[in-house]
Amino acid sequence: MKKGLEPRSIDWPEYGRLCQLIADRVKSEFRPDSIVGIAQGGVIAGATIASLLKLDFFPIKFSRKVSEEVVRKRPKLTVPATAQLEGKRVLLVDDWSDSGETIRAAAGEIGKFKPAEISSAVLVRSGEFQPDYYAAFVSGSVVFPWEESPHPSKESEDQ
Repeated sequence: MKKGLEPRSIDWPEYGRLCQLIADRVKSEFRPDSIVGIAQGGVIAGATIASLLKLDFFPIKFSRKVSEEVVRKRPKLTVPATAQLEGKRVLLVDDWSDSGETIRAAAGEIGKFKPAEISSAVLVRSGEFQPDYYAAFVSGSVVFPWEESPHPSKESEDQ
């Protein structure tokens, strides 16, 4: 957590509003064919947005952790993208982004399947990385309703 800043808590009603904001914007501006959610929180947000837009949803997972302990400096692909993304307009979704490292890695993996286009969306942006779509910006960490602790600060684990 960044020094001096309390984590921003997002409850379920606000979570729903953030997902609806992203869904409305991408429906009119990007018009995706499929949604890919980055595990863990991006799977929750991505599945919600896919449901709002009535689109296919697929997960992808990168992790620095083994059994909840951070063991890698860089995230490792543990659940790959699917070949069903070929030729599709793909919206890549995560719950939160700071450095954009995970989103860039996921976009690179999805790109191997030759989608027509990839756009990125996060519910909350907190760093320099600028996804194509985001619903809120915070200066610090965030606690989503499915979490018990805030996302760590950039110093301990970039997302």
